[in-house]
Amino acid sequence: MQSTPNYLWSTEDLLGQGATACVYKARNKKSGELVAVKVFNNASYLRPQEVQMREFEMLRKLNHKNIVKLFAVEETGSTKQKVLVMEYCSSGSLLNVLEDPANAFGLAESEFLIVLQCVVAGMNHLRENGVVHRDIKPGNIMRLMGEDGQSVYKLTDFGAARELDDDEKFVSVYGTEEYLHPDMYERAVLRKPQQKAYGVTVDLWSIGVTFYHAATGSLPFVPFGGPRRNKEIMYKITTEKPPGAIAGVQRQENGSIEWSYELPVTCQLSAGLKDQLIPILANILEADQEKCWGFDQFFAETNDILHRIVVDVFSLQQASSHRIYIHSYNTTTKFLDAVFKQTNIVPHHQEYFFEGHLYELDPNLQAHNFCKTTEHNPLTLLSTAEQPEDVPGVRYRDREYCWLGDASQHVAAVGAAHQTLRIARALQRCRELLARGLHWVM
Repeated sequence: MQSTPNYLWSTEDLLGQGATACVYKARNKKSGELVAVKVFNNASYLRPQEVQMREFEMLRKLNHKNIVKLFAVEETGSTKQKVLVMEYCSSGSLLNVLEDPANAFGLAESEFLIVLQCVVAGMNHLRENGVVHRDIKPGNIMRLMGEDGQSVYKLTDFGAARELDDDEKFVSVYGTEEYLHPDMYERAVLRKPQQKAYGVTVDLWSIGVTFYHAATGSLPFVPFGGPRRNKEIMYKITTEKPPGAIAGVQRQENGSIEWSYELPVTCQLSAGLKDQLIPILANILEADQEKCWGFDQFFAETNDILHRIVVDVFSLQQASSHRIYIHSYNTTTKFLDAVFKQTNIVPHHQEYFFEGHLYELDPNLQAHNFCKTTEHNPLTLLSTAEQPEDVPGVRYRDREYCWLGDASQHVAAVGAAHQTLRIARALQRCRELLARGLHWVM
């Protein structure tokens, strides 16, 4: 057992271990309150005194709901080792969440938005206080459950943090290699001598990798054999990434790099959210520190997402769900254009039903006055186009069929297959709508 004057824990309560410290779950000896204690090891005392004290000072000046709270700094009874007594996050880290098989292809959209909101808010507090974290990664984003049953994520581990203004640079290297900015990776991992200085945007790179990981369940940059096996190729991928690309994977040894400009189809995020997120990832996953967005633009663009409202739409003929991210002050015209972008159904062919009734949208109606939709209670979209060819998804599905007959047989058979597929899907949705009282002639 180990203890301080006020807290008690054992080695069986280990929550995590790093190069300079271990974190344990502990209890207040009097109240029984659970806390996390960070106990520094002998290696930590080999660091300069200024560096040793930095984490204490950082946590003392920070006070935000998305940053793990510091309660006290104490010493163990036997060895007099420094101990940070901190808020205990009972649900582990974002990394633990991503390791759950249910999140193998990334978080559900609702959970991802919570991660986005919490990390952005926590980082905004850091920048307001002139702090650069330097080790952002899923393992340093803790999770607990709020009173409303929703997750709350909090930044932790400020051992590498330091004060740094937007126009200042630093030269020391910290971080975890998969999430490390390429300039720092070159020196810290490849051990190549270079005289580069680093600015606050190195945190943005780490945030970009973290957001991609949370959205997809995978790292964005993966050489053949994995990042830790093939470090030179890892560096090559991150530094030679074309503008706009958000991922690069090498699938064969000595093979070419496959660049991705979109999030994978396995990702659970809607097309509406992907459209908003991809430009952010492309501009913060930028190796050139001069070309990378600054924090002001990052906060502006991420808060733009978080301040939009979502209108859920179910396209009946396509049997597909869509989420339209739109500002509350935008009008119906903007909404119809956004639907067109996702469905290819032109605005004048869009007809809507809600809860079993025709729902007419005035062109000047603002989005905050739209009916309140959910994924399970969406606006139902019908296309008034007469020809099925006008409905996207029909021509796409030609690829699913292979015929050896002549062209006329091919067209007739594919057309019949399409019609059957569309009717089957539409009927399933119709049954749901009919249960809520919607009637029309097919």
